[in-house]
Amino acid sequence: MMGDIYAIYLRELIRLWRQKARLITMIMMPILWLGIIGNAFNNAFRIPMEVNFISFLTPGILVMTMVFTATISGITTVFDREFGFLKEMLVAPIKRESILIGKMLGGVTQAVFQGIIIILLALLMGVKFEGIASIPGMLLTMFLVAVSFVSFGLAVASKITSMEGFQMVMNFLIQPMIFLSGAFYPTKMLPDWLKAMVKINPLSYGVDAMRYFALGIHEFNIVADLAILSIFSISMILIGGHFFRKS
Repeated sequence: MMGDIYAIYLRELIRLWRQKARLITMIMMPILWLGIIGNAFNNAFRIPMEVNFISFLTPGILVMTMVFTATISGITTVFDREFGFLKEMLVAPIKRESILIGKMLGGVTQAVFQGIIIILLALLMGVKFEGIASIPGMLLTMFLVAVSFVSFGLAVASKITSMEGFQMVMNFLIQPMIFLSGAFYPTKMLPDWLKAMVKINPLSYGVDAMRYFALGIHEFNIVADLAILSIFSISMILIGGHFFRKS
């Protein structure tokens, strides 16, 4: 089984390496968000807070770009279905769980890779993290966020047969979650009716945990952040696995 998982995982990474446009986009998007949009926001907004705005923005951008990369990895499943390769994998003498885990690990690796690029870019731009002790917590949060939304993307991809439909559905679901997660601004600035939506948004706890480990500031309890992220991750794995087995 481990050999089957590794074969699917390796295929996902080879596919990324061969798709140069996608690989370059993964590297350029963090540069665009932090280098251009981050600095523009930093100069445009003067919000009273413990750190400068670009430092505050960095964990939010990190989580946001990872979420997009993680969910878009579901497109590979739709692509495989459209071109018949998924059917070949499903009738092969390997377990469907191996296909699911291999694809999930491939998506998680890509998302975490992009997150590391953002951390390095932020350091070059002068963002001060909490220190070396913050790295394990940031990596844990990155892993939980990546697993959650890769599984979420695979679950949606298992029910949608076209790449256009997948992109429309994912944009409809993910964009509100990002804007209500506190990625771009402190959620305490929002009206009460929006704060309630922030609290039921699982991505809010990913952004909050990342900001806690990176900068030492947070709006929720860090134990609650990690607990909710873990529960959401497990739920998405189970739902994604169920839908994938039924496909």
